[in-house]
Amino acid sequence: MDVRYYPTHRLRDLRELIRRSAEEFTDRTAFSELDPAGDVRSYSFTQLADDVAALGTALLEQGVSGRHVALVGESCYSYVVSYLAVATIGAVIVPLDRELTVEELAHLADKSDADLLLYGPSQADDVPTLMASCPGLTAAIALDLYGADSGPDPSVPRLLQRGRDVLARGDTAYASVSIDPDAVSAILFTSGTTGANKGVMLTQRNITAVIHGAYSIHRLRPVSLSVLPINHSYEFNLHVLGSIFGGLTLCFNDSVKHVRENLDRFHPEMTLMVPMIVEALHHNIWHEAEKNHLATHLRYGLWLSNALRRVGIDLRRYYFKPVIDSLGGKLNLIVCGGAPLRPEVVKGMSDLGVEVYNGYGITECSPLISSNCALANIPGSVGIPIPCVRIRIDSPDADGNGEIQVKGDNVMVGYYKDPEATALSFTPDGWFKTGDLGHLGRRHALFITGRQKNLIILPNGKNVQPEELEEHLLSSIEYVKEVVVHASKDGAGVEHIVATAFLDTTFVQVVGPDEAAARFRADVARHNRKLAGYKQIHHALVRDCEFTKTSTKKIKRTESLGAMS
Repeated sequence: MDVRYYPTHRLRDLRELIRRSAEEFTDRTAFSELDPAGDVRSYSFTQLADDVAALGTALLEQGVSGRHVALVGESCYSYVVSYLAVATIGAVIVPLDRELTVEELAHLADKSDADLLLYGPSQADDVPTLMASCPGLTAAIALDLYGADSGPDPSVPRLLQRGRDVLARGDTAYASVSIDPDAVSAILFTSGTTGANKGVMLTQRNITAVIHGAYSIHRLRPVSLSVLPINHSYEFNLHVLGSIFGGLTLCFNDSVKHVRENLDRFHPEMTLMVPMIVEALHHNIWHEAEKNHLATHLRYGLWLSNALRRVGIDLRRYYFKPVIDSLGGKLNLIVCGGAPLRPEVVKGMSDLGVEVYNGYGITECSPLISSNCALANIPGSVGIPIPCVRIRIDSPDADGNGEIQVKGDNVMVGYYKDPEATALSFTPDGWFKTGDLGHLGRRHALFITGRQKNLIILPNGKNVQPEELEEHLLSSIEYVKEVVVHASKDGAGVEHIVATAFLDTTFVQVVGPDEAAARFRADVARHNRKLAGYKQIHHALVRDCEFTKTSTKKIKRTESLGAMS
């Protein structure tokens, strides 16, 4: 493969990650966040190492080693310290999505055999109900670093002080804990976009493999903004732990409503996002240009800038300074994952001076598998594989598309207490079956074409990948905000391809609901003329609300299609 990776250090475990960062980056700011008063609080790499050791010492004293610990809360420094303290004392961390209902949280805590709960301020009122609903939970600890510390449960600040006192007396219990990099260290529940949640078991070898992989293909910027849910492997393993590894300052966004405000406050040079957020940024840039009658001026600027770039003159940051200023003034890199990102959005952001590198991963692979990067940026692909990963395409069709299968140090141990699902997820020769469809292109770059479970198999034996049709509709019909293509049988049992869309609300208000639906049907009919007969969409439907999504903004196809049936 014609790729040269950046040389980087390979970690043994998360304890080495903490020690190494404290030694190398000392008093440099590791994390910045807003306290309840709106003031910025910052924490150094040295303080991070000290706090993890103190909390780990206190948790050891309470007998937490070997137990399963559920963690649910906001993105914050206390969350990071708690996760790392649990992971480095031989306990198993179970990060849960704070957007779940109490019933859902109780179900997953029970499913993971968690007996200790660490919770953030926004969950405090629900803790009594949660504990009553999950008898396995025998104790709870409050994460809040800034609260009054007057609640009924022990708090992280109290435990930190207790741990410091014990360490000051010469206690070495925490430093003496032996970490097995191949033991289960975390159980992460999949988002359930295509079925029930499953508990993915990851080891510290898995997690450190993707940190190494990320730094083998990326050179990241000194200051980054965290906007995605911290419980997800994409955000925590790559962004949080990756920032610790590289000595970055990671700034926590306190609310999705405050992203623009926090871009101005922290001035990040990079961030990690999912496609829906990147597409919204790109859309808003053009929406503002149209609203201010500057769209023609912006198009001319892009034409001139691109012409100059072709002869080696790059003035993007100068020509489009107002756009960059609206993103905090320094943003120049977005690493995007969670789903393929439309190439025109990648090019559109790059033309404005913000590079977007789309990657690919799934929770079962810790999650990183491949990514575009400065070393190899292949339009339309999700990039080159990270060094520890091998990729193969199973049973490719005439176009080279087949199931993407993976082998490497990043691949999970299996699903917790689900040997049947684990067995079904691996081939007899040990390759993990991702369930995604794609092919390999030049420089071994991976192209995603669909999801095996979403594949529409027509009575004539033809296969239709709904994601392909969805991408065409989204890119060619500007007022379509979300669309799901699926199969539906009519009264006679004949299967048809259906596109159900949620349209831009301003567009619907201007033309009216009936006219909007009529235009969508007409535009789908126009779109059909570009498609092979078997791929054509038979019915175009409009819905009046957004599709149900996961906390990383992926549409829950199973739930959404169930609601439409």
